[in-house]
Amino acid sequence: MSVNKILVHTQYEENYGFSEGNFHWKKKGGHTFQIEMDADLMMYSDAAEVFSKMLEKQCNDLERFTYVDHEIVFQAATVLGTQADYIATNQKLDPEMSNELS
Repeated sequence: MSVNKILVHTQYEENYGFSEGNFHWKKKGGHTFQIEMDADLMMYSDAAEVFSKMLEKQCNDLERFTYVDHEIVFQAATVLGTQADYIATNQKLDPEMSNELS
């Protein structure tokens, strides 16, 4: 039994009508949850359904999270570069934009 990190990606929404006693949900981007478990367990269940049900505990009248997708992390991420690398590469690709990023 090996333990893997599972990332659960969600749509994050805020309730903009709460102060008036209403529900007016506005999408505010994504939010990622993680769980460490044996990824093989997901082969014997509907992982999307299980994660969706688990996410209900994270929701309240002010914010909610809707399941989008999940991924199994088998290894640590590799660093792609730094902000300086990004700016330098962008300057090479688009010299006109280079002044705005510096």
